[in-house]
Amino acid sequence: MLRRQLPAWREVLSAADAELVAARVDVDAWYPMADFQRLGLLILEHVVRGEHDSVRLWGRQQVQAILAYLPALKTEDDPRESVMRFQTFLASLFDFPAVTLDSVDDEEAVLRVDFGMAPRAEEAATWQCVGFFEELVSASNGREATGQLLSRAWLPSEPQTTFAVTWTMGLPSPRPFLARPRVLVVDDEPLVARGLARLLVRSAEVTHALGASEALRLLEAREFDAVLSDFQMPERDGLSLLAEVAQRWPKLKRVLHSGSMPKEAVGAVQRGEVDELIDKPAARDVLLRAVATTPRRR
Repeated sequence: MLRRQLPAWREVLSAADAELVAARVDVDAWYPMADFQRLGLLILEHVVRGEHDSVRLWGRQQVQAILAYLPALKTEDDPRESVMRFQTFLASLFDFPAVTLDSVDDEEAVLRVDFGMAPRAEEAATWQCVGFFEELVSASNGREATGQLLSRAWLPSEPQTTFAVTWTMGLPSPRPFLARPRVLVVDDEPLVARGLARLLVRSAEVTHALGASEALRLLEAREFDAVLSDFQMPERDGLSLLAEVAQRWPKLKRVLHSGSMPKEAVGAVQRGEVDELIDKPAARDVLLRAVATTPRRR
């Protein structure tokens, strides 16, 4: 990640870490957690700029990469079994209990994280695990998978870090559904935009734009079925963008996906400028259902 996302990575690394990053990974070797901690903190500072949503999204992306090589780790229509299999798999990657499954039932799993790193690195690793298990549940057909921290070991008052992932197994209410929607993802954070595109690419044709101006140029040049936009962007916010989309391309599904949902978003829905509001970061099945279902319009 440092090599691909940070052009000047050699300038921010020590000579020893630069040599480590430049070397080919030995898949049969064991690497010290201290190395992961140092390099992880550099990623947190220079690549994702402290955004834990980006770390969480990265955790989700890792699941599909692992399943491509080890598909037997996932059980169709049984998130409980998949969580149990993955917890056993993760235990094989460390010589200490880094991720422990405390409990699991048909619609909830509680896991404990302890990588033994410094507080800031431990916090980032926990959010990565949250995203990882959210996507694992979604890949196993658990609906609306959502992770929530139960305790925070990086705070002095907390003895350990635990998180819960909950989901539902019921069928969604039937609505007209596009088999492979053409989706424009708009987010000014390149890592987030590409991450969302990778999450949806198996079920949708995804294009990403890094701001409102680029999004409008793409909308003028190509046909889309839906626009999935962040709210906070430097040149123009997502509500303003979707309001213009509603005027110029009224048939497009318009979805606001934000970690800080503005109060005026409800009014935008009532005026018909926005079709759906989704808290960021949302599970893949929630995102797909939003961009692939036809809008309810008056």
